[in-house]
Amino acid sequence: MDLLLPDGLKALIRDRYLAGVSDALAKYPFSAADEDSLTGALGNSISMPQAVVFGDGQRRYSYQVSYRKIRGRGPRAPEKQLGADGIFQIEVTDDHGRQTKGLPFHKKGWSSADSNLLKQASRMLETAGDGIVIDYRPDRFSACRAEDVVRNHANRNLIERTGKSRPLGQLLGDDFLDCRIGRAGLFFDPITETWEGVAIGPSTVEQIITTRVSKIS
Repeated sequence: MDLLLPDGLKALIRDRYLAGVSDALAKYPFSAADEDSLTGALGNSISMPQAVVFGDGQRRYSYQVSYRKIRGRGPRAPEKQLGADGIFQIEVTDDHGRQTKGLPFHKKGWSSADSNLLKQASRMLETAGDGIVIDYRPDRFSACRAEDVVRNHANRNLIERTGKSRPLGQLLGDDFLDCRIGRAGLFFDPITETWEGVAIGPSTVEQIITTRVSKIS
């Protein structure tokens, strides 16, 4: 899936991802006691208060990155169904119609093998076909793909040794934005609390970071 966005607009969104991750990392001590709080801080750092207009002399687009916290844990907690705590997603509306793509994520700080994380990563692959695991640390926010977690038996040392862990900002700004990771058509509607592109029935995730781009006619 190619989002077909102008290079200049991609660069602005990429810079937003990188700056947001960097800002959240700098403020790590404020939210360090809880991984949900760290994700909330990340979402708030990446998000934009209002849409911004981009133009390259030929085309004009509005774009905005937003963050939304949906709900707490419950008997139908989405992690049990999807294996994810949240999702990064992109929605582009232009002359080609509407395109969406999602990248579920699970957050976990771990230093050795973790059997529960292996189950969650496997579940993301089964239901969504892709996903990442984010690791928050005081000196870096990194992430690795769910398939690499499964392939390396959720062993942190093996993942590091094989070079499968990358800075979170780079993974989002390069691989996700350039459509090398994520699943086309996967999108969560926070209003109806339902999924597009994955057959797991009505459900929700706790934290959603959405990038919306619309071409202005």
